[in-house]
Amino acid sequence: MYVYADVVITINFVMNSIILLLTAYGAGISFRWQRIFFAAMVSSIYSLGSIWKEVLFFYTAPAKLVASLVIIIIAFGKKPVKVLCVLWCAFFLVSFILGGAVIGWLYFLQTSALSVLSESKSIVTEFGSLSWQHLAVGGSMGIGLITLLVKQLLARIYRKQTLYQVTVNYNGMETNINGLVDTGNSLFSVSGHNPVVLASYQSILGILSHSVASFLQNHDPDTWISEIYTCEDEAWLSRIEPVPYVSVGKCSMLLGFRPDKISIATENGIISTSKVVIGIYAGTFSKDIECDALLHPALINRMNSEKGEDICA
Repeated sequence: MYVYADVVITINFVMNSIILLLTAYGAGISFRWQRIFFAAMVSSIYSLGSIWKEVLFFYTAPAKLVASLVIIIIAFGKKPVKVLCVLWCAFFLVSFILGGAVIGWLYFLQTSALSVLSESKSIVTEFGSLSWQHLAVGGSMGIGLITLLVKQLLARIYRKQTLYQVTVNYNGMETNINGLVDTGNSLFSVSGHNPVVLASYQSILGILSHSVASFLQNHDPDTWISEIYTCEDEAWLSRIEPVPYVSVGKCSMLLGFRPDKISIATENGIISTSKVVIGIYAGTFSKDIECDALLHPALINRMNSEKGEDICA
């Protein structure tokens, strides 16, 4: 049996580079191309050594675990133990998915019997020769699967880290909504210069009176302010605060009102304030995440500075 060292090194270099790049992507770690390619070359040379029986000890399962850790350190440098563990797990996850994708593609193409009985009565699977085309197609499928999987996982992690549970209280009623911190939200009320939380009107209908809900539903959002005199809820009208805003090509006013208070659940505890205005938004914020409101960053900044104390004066 002939083994072409250049072919073995080339194939392993390409696949190891892809695995390390996907590992960095999956773990959210920055990297240097030079270190990635150097680590891939070292890993390729390590793979070539398996053809010599004298060094088979270095290719046992425990030895491969150590070798993979060394490759990760070469590729990404010294990291905290927790980060190394994440990289280590991501490395093997990516390797298994890529390997499984290539094997799955070969199974898909195979038309003859896949299993034969060896002399030891065990089942042996035969794929025939592994061509560059098979490797490219199977690898591409694996890369697509990993990218999709990592994207979904990161999206879930992002939602958990950035979404806040917000409780809005008004007139003895309360509603719970999901709020996302919007760094682009720079809206403040004219009276009192209070931060504005944009909330979809569907999410706050439950705390509004029947007359207010009917007014919002039966009027075009562009006429909410100009037709506000037709609303019969005088108590709510006393809480109204139009909020000026600038969008692309125009200046306009947003209908807002002062709630009794809002409470935001954070890792430091429940933060409450009455110094806020709820801006009523007619549309939806995102189809990808369950977001009902855009929180003003000033609210979160106060939370971080006061460590769980009430931010209302």
